[in-house]
Amino acid sequence: MRKTILSKNHKRIIVIIISFIVSAYIWHVNDNIFGNTFQTCLNLSTTTFLIIFTPFEIYFSFRDLWFKRWMPLYLNDLEISEVRIEINTKNKKKNRFLSADLIIPKNREAIKSKNAIIIISHGFSDTKMTLQYYYFPLAYNGYIILAYDARGIGKSKKAGNRSQFLKRINDFEKIIDWIQSNKKFTQMNIYCVGFSIGAITVLCGGFPNQNIKKIVAISSMSYYKQNIPKYNPLIILSYLIKGVKLFPKENENVKLSPYLVMEAVKNKLSTEEWRNFSQKVMLIHARNDRIIKLKNFTQNKLLLESQENHQLILRKGGHALKKNELVLVGATLKFFNS
Repeated sequence: MRKTILSKNHKRIIVIIISFIVSAYIWHVNDNIFGNTFQTCLNLSTTTFLIIFTPFEIYFSFRDLWFKRWMPLYLNDLEISEVRIEINTKNKKKNRFLSADLIIPKNREAIKSKNAIIIISHGFSDTKMTLQYYYFPLAYNGYIILAYDARGIGKSKKAGNRSQFLKRINDFEKIIDWIQSNKKFTQMNIYCVGFSIGAITVLCGGFPNQNIKKIVAISSMSYYKQNIPKYNPLIILSYLIKGVKLFPKENENVKLSPYLVMEAVKNKLSTEEWRNFSQKVMLIHARNDRIIKLKNFTQNKLLLESQENHQLILRKGGHALKKNELVLVGATLKFFNS
């Protein structure tokens, strides 16, 4: 059975209904039990409604301001086109597609010098649009960008459910196939960037792939089952509403755990082969990340035996690495350009 993801408007309607029910109860109590006047009942019930509804509306408003904080950019030096990538080829009657923006610099010499296409995999609550501040500078440096909306998100909303993390990894592999089958990109290096669940996606789906030359994993987990937040009541409620699996089966956990996926690759390689192969990953994390703790970064770093220039720990910023946007862009460019 398909789980339903609530949009912001759905959540707002739920809050309004709850606020109305509670305010109606307050009216009932004041009218039938205390015998207050019509004006008193109206004042008290209206105040109750506002007390419940207003904090949520303030949250929604500030959240919108945060996601829309970047001014629109005039991208005269970039060619942007929307592409659809098929992710379901078994049933031709129910073909599903991911929506992606293909961003190509007009400076052909810059493209030639970089010779790489970068796949951008966003976080759980993001869309490809919210990360424009990050990947437009990469495009201006000569990289071709493929930024996509994951299933259940943005323009890929009909492609599936955003809580289907395993299918999201499968979708990522289809994106790799799409790039490799496109004659324009067959001779190019493939780089990947993932944020949070996007980082899990590019590590689990991309690390074993020898055709992917570099990966930047931002705020990534190590072991899925051990580290997915499930003891905070608010997070539990949020995840249950969104359909996130809090207690996956063991085989699911293995496929969703970057540490275990990378460890399996390590066990197949010699020491020298692993030393070279593992250095294609750069890890970025914030010390005060309360959703995915810093220990995840440490575990992945120790397994990869990461060099100093392949890791970055930020003192503040939380899970979303707020106010570190310029650092993220600079560190990514340094890693990709090296």
